[in-house]
Amino acid sequence: MRQHCAFCGHRHLTAKAARYIHQQGDEMLIVEDLPGLECDCCREQYLDAAVLKTIEAEHTAILHRGKKPQAVKPVAVESFRVQAG
Repeated sequence: MRQHCAFCGHRHLTAKAARYIHQQGDEMLIVEDLPGLECDCCREQYLDAAVLKTIEAEHTAILHRGKKPQAVKPVAVESFRVQAG
């Protein structure tokens, strides 16, 4: 099977560990070291659908079933505002 980047069309994807941020409402779960592919040209990342379903289930367990995450960290939030000028 030939693989290519759906974003830029480059034909070389490399296996690489990825970071993924899953969001449910205002809650975010950061998952590190996911197996995936990355485009060598534009760095677009590709993750397996089964892995994403597992992340969704884990996040639901954390939010609604009392599962404890490995760590909890504060996250800075800013709004982007275009300045008149």
